[in-house]
Amino acid sequence: MIMRGYLEEAGLGFVDNAEEADVIVVNTCVVRKDTEEKMIKRLSEIERLYSSTKKIVVAGCMVSSLPATVKRVAPSSSLVTPQTVDRIVDAVLSRERVEYIGGMRGVDRIPLPRGRGVIAPVPISEGCLSECSFCITKISRGRVRSYPPRVIVNAVKELISRGYKEIELASQDSAVYGFDIGKNFLLPDLVREVAEIDGDFMIRVGMMNPQWLWKILDDLIETIKHPKVYKFLHIPVQSGDNRVLRIMRRGYTVEEFEEMISEIRRKIPEITIATDIIVGHPGEDEEAFKNTLMLMERARFDRVHLAQYSIRPLTEAAAMPQIPEHIKKRRSIEAQKLQEKIGLEIHREYIGKRVRVLTTEKGLREGTTIARTTSYRQVVIRKEIPLGIWIDTEIEDATFFDLRGSTLNY
Repeated sequence: MIMRGYLEEAGLGFVDNAEEADVIVVNTCVVRKDTEEKMIKRLSEIERLYSSTKKIVVAGCMVSSLPATVKRVAPSSSLVTPQTVDRIVDAVLSRERVEYIGGMRGVDRIPLPRGRGVIAPVPISEGCLSECSFCITKISRGRVRSYPPRVIVNAVKELISRGYKEIELASQDSAVYGFDIGKNFLLPDLVREVAEIDGDFMIRVGMMNPQWLWKILDDLIETIKHPKVYKFLHIPVQSGDNRVLRIMRRGYTVEEFEEMISEIRRKIPEITIATDIIVGHPGEDEEAFKNTLMLMERARFDRVHLAQYSIRPLTEAAAMPQIPEHIKKRRSIEAQKLQEKIGLEIHREYIGKRVRVLTTEKGLREGTTIARTTSYRQVVIRKEIPLGIWIDTEIEDATFFDLRGSTLNY
């Protein structure tokens, strides 16, 4: 969204396919090995098909974490790292091949896409403070650097004036917002200030690592209670085994994590809690995996993002003894089945209830609309409804993933 905003502000237009373009911009991601492989394949194709006739710009995490790979598969491309995204227009307009790979410069605004919409992510910081053994984000994004509060607030005001209804305060780790600028204005302060903006909209707080969430937990809980803030938190636990958490260098124990979750649910009973779990990280034996399953049973997460461990270059875990692929796959299937069971049990409790929801997206099936409750639960409505409005629904059915409902007042 940031790159598109810069390019649109410069008066550059977009086309539907590469054949019609004068410049091809590829925004890359390398958070997982399979994603990296897809990126390399696509870059190779673009280099082979278009390097002699079009300018190619490669941006994103692969440029900062694997620059040699990018240069090998797409030698004609210009390079822009996440920290130099404000140079994207220079890279696109330059007649020569250029590389912008320095640190993030001072930011006095967040570029926004033109037009109107319903959902908009607003970046609040780049990078993180954690030292996780498995993660390449620190290498590609660097240490945390927070955007100034006034810049974020101005961006949100602009989006609200255009009719946006859901604002996601996005970051690699939202919990550390402000830690780099004196710790005098942290995430709860930012959320409160955004919530005081005039308008009918909802705020979704982005992912937060438990290691740092502890430091702002009490204040954040009170902030989440604001009527303009979704009662939703994404807190990745990654493993339910303390030994594996130490190997992962996560900075907390299972007991500390569960205490945090209990405190949140005690003060906000309707909260939706999502988490991430990595299956098959080096050091995860069968006992450790069973401990993760038992944590899932106890915590009863509303949503779990499961991932099989993927080797990332330059990370500590890449040099450790690896779990065989067939074991990772078997554990992933077992954990997924458990989460589907838990998710379905949680969602079935909503059948027959009436809830107020905000319509946010067109459904995947024709004639349906996706909406969100104030706890950010997804509701599929069997009717086409304008986006960005509040309606009352009755929940008639449920899956482990979402709720299904009909309208009561539209």
